[in-house]
Amino acid sequence: MKTITSSLFALGICLGAQAQDTSRDAEQVTSITKADMRYVIEASGYTVTQDLSSGIGLIGEDADGVIFALEGKACGDDEVCLGVEAFLVLEGDFTSDDANSINQRWSAIKATKLDDGSLYMSRYLILDHGQTLQNLRLNLETTHAIAKQVIEENKKQDAEVKLTSAQIEWGDDSGDYANDQACDDARFHEDGDDWNYQRQHVLHDATDCRSLYEAGTTTLYLDFGNNSGEYANDNTCDDNRFTGDGRSVLTTDSHVKRDSADCIAAYQEDRLNRP
Repeated sequence: MKTITSSLFALGICLGAQAQDTSRDAEQVTSITKADMRYVIEASGYTVTQDLSSGIGLIGEDADGVIFALEGKACGDDEVCLGVEAFLVLEGDFTSDDANSINQRWSAIKATKLDDGSLYMSRYLILDHGQTLQNLRLNLETTHAIAKQVIEENKKQDAEVKLTSAQIEWGDDSGDYANDQACDDARFHEDGDDWNYQRQHVLHDATDCRSLYEAGTTTLYLDFGNNSGEYANDNTCDDNRFTGDGRSVLTTDSHVKRDSADCIAAYQEDRLNRP
């Protein structure tokens, strides 16, 4: 089986990319060539990057780096095919239940868990009764949109995995209201951006926040991560989850949760807004 890996850094979802040249949309086909596949991919606003390593087909990529493929099926020696499959493989630790859930939610796509835990998602169309190129394009866009939603939901689930107490930096008890059985640290308040005293008490109400977290009565809403980034301790926050005057010009995901000291300081000074 050919492996097409999707980037897990894709953001957002839309049903259909911005179309480009759609002049052939009304054309009815009972078979498909590689040139037709190129049209379907590019008319949907994606980029063709290369041929499949085996079989007759093309690999495409969207603006967020999500990689997919179109492959001809039931092809003759002339490389004209009677069917076409849109597919991609999402890396991760998916289960059979995940695949079954996707199949139940979206009849337009077939999801299968692979042995390595990745997820194979595909849409197969038979062409012998005729399909317009517009319909092929819409099927590709639908497959792509469903995959993007699965990627986004998987990212959200990963972010919501609860950290153990030992994985959280608690700080000290130097806050004005320490040891009063209430957690004043803005990281544990959904509305932490709205209250300056909560911002200022980040890492300064350790005993109260830790005890409430371990009791399951408070939630960590904002995880600054660690201080392992390449540009840590330079007085600018490199974590691109944040916005505000305290953010650096870096926009790559490589610094997410890896510049805690700078980001905490800027957040406490009300120069950052949380993600």
